[in-house]
Amino acid sequence: MEMLKQKKIVLIIFLITISLITLKVIDIILYKYYGLGKPILYSSSKQYGYFIKPNQNIIRRGKNIYINNLGMRSTNLSNNEKDKFRILFYGDSVTYGGSIVNNEDLFSEKVCNNLNENGIMFECGNYGTNGYSLFSIIRRIKYTELDNTDLIILTLIGNNFPRTFHSVLSQPFWSKNINNFFPALTEVLFIYIDKYRNELKYDLGNEEIHKNIDLKYYDDLIKELDQTLEDKKINYMIFYSPSLIEIKNKDYYNFKNYFDSFENFYDLSEIPIQNKKKFYFDNVHLNKYGHSVYSKYMAEKILLLLEG
Repeated sequence: MEMLKQKKIVLIIFLITISLITLKVIDIILYKYYGLGKPILYSSSKQYGYFIKPNQNIIRRGKNIYINNLGMRSTNLSNNEKDKFRILFYGDSVTYGGSIVNNEDLFSEKVCNNLNENGIMFECGNYGTNGYSLFSIIRRIKYTELDNTDLIILTLIGNNFPRTFHSVLSQPFWSKNINNFFPALTEVLFIYIDKYRNELKYDLGNEEIHKNIDLKYYDDLIKELDQTLEDKKINYMIFYSPSLIEIKNKDYYNFKNYFDSFENFYDLSEIPIQNKKKFYFDNVHLNKYGHSVYSKYMAEKILLLLEG
């Protein structure tokens, strides 16, 4: 009987050991080949909710993500600003690019590559941040030091309007490294937790009762954006990036109509390419080809602005 108990204990220890080894192998594969377990890190901000921590260089899903010393997804900017024409990009995940593309494939990087072929030296900084609302984008511009900036470019989408102000705690982001035995599996676990927590906890349906209040709020956002850009006294351009749904149904969102009074506003759905589905990774985000097409269009408009 005692021998049988010992065999059971040995078997349990063996199974636990095999399970842990298997989990660790899976964890290593997810970490090495997908970058899970080493997420992009964010910091909290009272002004705009959160921002990407500077000085990060990681691989996510096979794509390189380099964050410079200023918290931009860009190469390091020069110290001698007078020698270069500096462009700063603002937006959300469409501008940031996610793990869909490498740094060098971002339209913010390609714009400068295209412009530098024209003799003038340009440099581009990308302040695009996942999940930013228009409110956060406005405040990021307002509270960023822009003395050496020559041009501000905003790339907006329809979702920027209904999104509300978020802190880093209300987003599925990390502000510190995952330091445990299963970092990749830990991140996977929290991806699923974050995916379902809002669905389980909250009724996120549209409230028709607030429709008129929402319209007033959108009007106020546009006024604040206009005032912020005016106060900065820097040339700006606004590009509106439609979702696939908007391309199929032009009445799905009407947010771009708010920019009728803005100078240098461009609707990216007007790019003269017939099959725009080729631009997209999903309904909203761009693939490598989409970033390339956007960059050429933006560079052309920037040159026209400078020539004018």
